[in-house]
Amino acid sequence: MITNPIIPIWVMTILSAVLIIFIINDKKIKNLIKTQKSNEITDRQKKLLKTYRINVCIKIGIIILLFIINLRFMIPNGESTSINSDLSVLFVIDTSVSMRALDYNGTHERFEGVVNDLCYIVDELQGCKFSIITFGDIAQREIPFTTDSDMVQAELKAIKLENDFYAKGTSMNLVKDVFEETLKNEQERQEGNSKFIVFFISDGEITKESEALESFSDIGPYVLNGAVLGYGTLERWKNGKQPLC
Repeated sequence: MITNPIIPIWVMTILSAVLIIFIINDKKIKNLIKTQKSNEITDRQKKLLKTYRINVCIKIGIIILLFIINLRFMIPNGESTSINSDLSVLFVIDTSVSMRALDYNGTHERFEGVVNDLCYIVDELQGCKFSIITFGDIAQREIPFTTDSDMVQAELKAIKLENDFYAKGTSMNLVKDVFEETLKNEQERQEGNSKFIVFFISDGEITKESEALESFSDIGPYVLNGAVLGYGTLERWKNGKQPLC
């Protein structure tokens, strides 16, 4: 059994301790306990004190449960064949509004094709470590590197595209810093032993007219191999909506 915490254990320990101390130091409970010690407590206050104590136990139990859930205990699947334990696969996924275009496999959303293709890649590379970065209005890392392929596929299927109302236009430059930081930090964590395969997924539509695509050459030294997966149709390309590839 292994653990793969979402929040670092030391951070979660501090948060849990602070919350427990805050709950235990409830002024109402302290006042009732003082009254009980002075033998001046009424029957109603006794019932109230009992209720408070039960609530405190429940709250502390919830905090402990959240701490355990955060650890994410995993039992490695003995049926999985490890391809290369030091191979890490990073998906960088465009979640902008244009990925909603209905031109995949007829009249389906482009993003449906993204999910299908990436789930296939995960199945084919069982045993590798996977991580996901998305970018739309913001760029963020969705999950840390993990060998749990089921969790990776579930996360891919759960990704939400940006809201049409709040969308500000597509910028592939937005993801550059998070992209580089993720590879750099994982390389340091693996003490230089990790080999990265990167799949960059987008329709290539930069909708911010004043913005040009920056060079990603600084990221090159971290990447062993990879591919750019472009989504779009020839018709949209002719109309000036040029896909990335």
